[in-house]
Amino acid sequence: MRLHNRYWRKPLPELMTYSVDTGLPVLREALADYLRTSRGVRCEPEQIIITNGTHASLQLIAMLLCDPGDSARVENPSYWGVHSVWRTAGLETVPMPVDEAGLQVREGMPWEQPRLVFVSPSHQYPLGAVMSPARRRQLLAYAHRNQVWVVEDDYDSEFRYGRPPLPSLQGLDEHGRVLYLATFSKVLFPGLRLGYMVVPKELVEPFRTGLSELFRGGQYLTQAVLADFIMEGHFVSHIRRMRNLYAARREALLSAIDNEFGQSLPIHDGAAGLHLVLGLAEKGNDQAISADALARGIITRPLSRYYRAGTTAQQGLLLGYAPVDEDEITRCFATLAQSIRRAWPVRPCQVWGVARSGQDVGADER
Repeated sequence: MRLHNRYWRKPLPELMTYSVDTGLPVLREALADYLRTSRGVRCEPEQIIITNGTHASLQLIAMLLCDPGDSARVENPSYWGVHSVWRTAGLETVPMPVDEAGLQVREGMPWEQPRLVFVSPSHQYPLGAVMSPARRRQLLAYAHRNQVWVVEDDYDSEFRYGRPPLPSLQGLDEHGRVLYLATFSKVLFPGLRLGYMVVPKELVEPFRTGLSELFRGGQYLTQAVLADFIMEGHFVSHIRRMRNLYAARREALLSAIDNEFGQSLPIHDGAAGLHLVLGLAEKGNDQAISADALARGIITRPLSRYYRAGTTAQQGLLLGYAPVDEDEITRCFATLAQSIRRAWPVRPCQVWGVARSGQDVGADER
């Protein structure tokens, strides 16, 4: 609020008008410095495109880099918004399987020259896997060889527990095939409605024109406040403070799961992010359990809904711990456990190669 009041006391006319560029220059400079040091992103300020969030970034990519009927490969399971935005833009989204090492990339796969590949390599959503170094190299080689654009979603990479955040895929790209996406929705709050892209240098001018002609941008005053927030060190301090808070809440949830079910249910965690996945038996019904839990006042998301229709879906529940006070987590999970037990008797099961508290999924390959 203090930073915001600086500008409202004496508003600058240039911050109150339409946007005609890719974002406020001072914010792009602050972000470039932050991304280089914290995420290993190789970029200059002019490569950063400020948008109104991930959906706006995905829409701009589809409109500027693709034609209707082009295909895009998307992780399966994946964030539902990718399919929604790109299919609305006329693209065919084709699901690609994910395992404990991230998107499965193998020579000879029938990819049939997609225009785009969507991947969340630092913390796969929703399963939490981290893409191994071998697969990162394979994906980048494939993209270079076939002139495919790789869209890297780095939506919550700041929150990694037990070790520093992993470097971005974009930082490994030697041929300018990766578009890096991030948002302030997870690290600050969703209502801010600000996200950004880092695009290859050859795409800067087309994206500058496209953003100005199609979306008009704006929010310069908010961008100015955010730039001050970053440059004065508040942003890094905020991330450090919230990482500690979320780590404690994650541990409380893991402890609650262990108290209720021991080792009977697999956990897909990745020691990162703002949620974990609690696996269920293959013959379970995660949607029914989620509905029963909602009737008891507990909000969960069924994992099966993140899979593309017609593909084999794992059963599980997405449990977000970030907004729940630590002392409430045990009580809330005990209520959820009642819904799980009502659906089926818990027996030892194995759904994925998974990790328990403090372990990294596929850490030896990252």
